[in-house]
Amino acid sequence: MAITDAAVARRPMSTCASAGFAIVTGGSSGIGWAICLHLLTSGYRVLIIARSRGTFERRRRSLSAELCERLEFRAADVRVPASLEAALASAISLYGPPDWVITCAGVAQPGRFLDLPIESHEVQWTTNYLGTMNTVRLCAPEMVSAGRGRLVLISSAAALGTFYGYSAYSPSKFAVRALGDILRLELRPHGISVTTAFPPDTDTPQFDEEKRQRPPVAAEFLHGNAILSADRAAREIIAAAERGQRHVAPGRGTKLFHQMPRILDAVFRWQQGRLVAKMYRRSAI
Repeated sequence: MAITDAAVARRPMSTCASAGFAIVTGGSSGIGWAICLHLLTSGYRVLIIARSRGTFERRRRSLSAELCERLEFRAADVRVPASLEAALASAISLYGPPDWVITCAGVAQPGRFLDLPIESHEVQWTTNYLGTMNTVRLCAPEMVSAGRGRLVLISSAAALGTFYGYSAYSPSKFAVRALGDILRLELRPHGISVTTAFPPDTDTPQFDEEKRQRPPVAAEFLHGNAILSADRAAREIIAAAERGQRHVAPGRGTKLFHQMPRILDAVFRWQQGRLVAKMYRRSAI
């Protein structure tokens, strides 16, 4: 008998005294940290996988003792399978198959294609796509064995259209979208719900750095966009995953873009084309 999306969404996630066990890569900052907080307050034990323990410790000091008891950290680089496997294996051996796996680790380094060094393309591809794939490859078999789980892949609104200056970032997030859609088909019969998220510009430390690197066309085109809070993005992503949705586009503007991608992408490309022509005439690019 086929397992429907609704059935997967309703399936109880854990029989433990706590709500269950969640793994969040890139969970020490931004949307990842906001997701961790929501899961912790819902009773989950949460494992954060990230490269920097210092950021995690600073965040951890703001939490109550009760939440800290259910929050753990393993230092690992999602780009390095051996490092990631060691961190995940030790946690899964202690707590069992994860009920949630959320892949938030990512990096954005915008710039014109003609200006971006190959190293920037490589780090965004290996972090955003291969880091996601590495995490899923190590966790999915455990979730399948348990016959349950929610897998959430964090893509980006940049995977919904065409954006000047994002020739390295957008392809890596398009790939995450494709991976999520295929995993949803393949894992649903095993009781695994897969949701891909497309957050827009969000108020995070990474976004502050990204804005400083935007080339003039991107900076002008994206100037004035509504900036989503990390908390709102996290709440919408978790709620959609709990409903078993295939996609979630947090924020009103991103929802519209997801619903009408061909029309809005055509409009956005026309607007950016005009900016390119204007700036080229002014020798600004």
